[in-house]
Amino acid sequence: MSELYTNLLSAAVVAIAVATLFELWKQRHNLLSDELSDDTRALAWRVVIFLVFPFIVWLDLRATIVATEYLGGWVKEWHYGLLWYSAVPQSLPSAELLIPALFAGVVVQLILGLCLMPSLFFRPHPFLATAITYTIGLIVVTNLFIDPLLGLAGVGTSRWQIAYASAPKDSLLLLLSTYASLALVFFVAVKSRAVRIWFAELTNPILAEQLRIAISEASSDSSNQFQRCRLAVLYEKAGMKSNATKELATLRKIAGGSIYLPFVDGYMNYRRRNYKKARAAFELASNFPNLNDQLRGIFFSAAACSAYGEGDTHGSINLSERALEFDGSSIIARMVKVDAFLRLGKKEQAGEEVLAALRKGLDFELEDKVPLDPEITLRHLFRFQKAEAMRNSSETLLGAPVSSRH
Repeated sequence: MSELYTNLLSAAVVAIAVATLFELWKQRHNLLSDELSDDTRALAWRVVIFLVFPFIVWLDLRATIVATEYLGGWVKEWHYGLLWYSAVPQSLPSAELLIPALFAGVVVQLILGLCLMPSLFFRPHPFLATAITYTIGLIVVTNLFIDPLLGLAGVGTSRWQIAYASAPKDSLLLLLSTYASLALVFFVAVKSRAVRIWFAELTNPILAEQLRIAISEASSDSSNQFQRCRLAVLYEKAGMKSNATKELATLRKIAGGSIYLPFVDGYMNYRRRNYKKARAAFELASNFPNLNDQLRGIFFSAAACSAYGEGDTHGSINLSERALEFDGSSIIARMVKVDAFLRLGKKEQAGEEVLAALRKGLDFELEDKVPLDPEITLRHLFRFQKAEAMRNSSETLLGAPVSSRH
């Protein structure tokens, strides 16, 4: 990697690091909350990648240099680019010492990750727990997965490129076997539902408690549509996507024609940025028979959000207007219209929408409520399903033949 490229990369990392520090200061009050939003979690990732990871890379470089010198060799030239480094061990007494010299930094990083783990058992504040967990995850993922693959492609740190080209084949085979075993253990651990719930308990105790209750209630009544729907939503909020997908599949089996299905389908697809599928699901839900105006407004607003995310600006405006026909107090529909008008350069119309929202006294706090508030929507859906069941029961009774007495 050229020195110019390294300097440009370092400059970009420094700029993002400074912006991250500024964002930390701006969001300092939100960081104290016991329930972290998606934006706060994203900020934690930025802190780990642009503030913590450069130190870890430097530690890796120093470990490589020190280990090489301890083993009797030396590093003639090295480069450090905050997220990347290059160091080539030379003049080692034997070829078998190349692997220990190259991978001393990996050992130091993994030891650091192991040392950080006990702190999680003391249940630090959710934001700190999130940052620590992300740091451990980043150490493991970069070393066990990303770095070896980048080495095969001829990019990344020089470690794997040198190992593939110069290390003795038996040592390289042993190294790859060790890596594969550790990667498998890590993969199984992160896929474990118990581990994921434990992580949720550390980083979002309120969500974790809701999840435990939902799992218990869903297991006691496996055919309950509402419980399955709520469990799928909570899994998705907790980042347990595979579990959420399984719950959606279960919901399809037990409630193929239920309104819960397009609601969960749309919510999951939106969070996964599959905006086209999310829009289709929300529009399907909004056209459900006998739906009350509030629910139609919620689903049209969610469809408008999805259309905006998809890039269909005019479609998002049309769907927002339909949402406001059913629910004039929908702040989400108003804000989608504002964003859409601004995207089209129509500042006056955007200002009118903001004024309309202010006149209605709407709450502009949209955190975790886009494209819809799942808790409020679930409550409305439960009432709707209950009313539908009562209506169907009444129609059945009225339509039943009257028995005659003799």
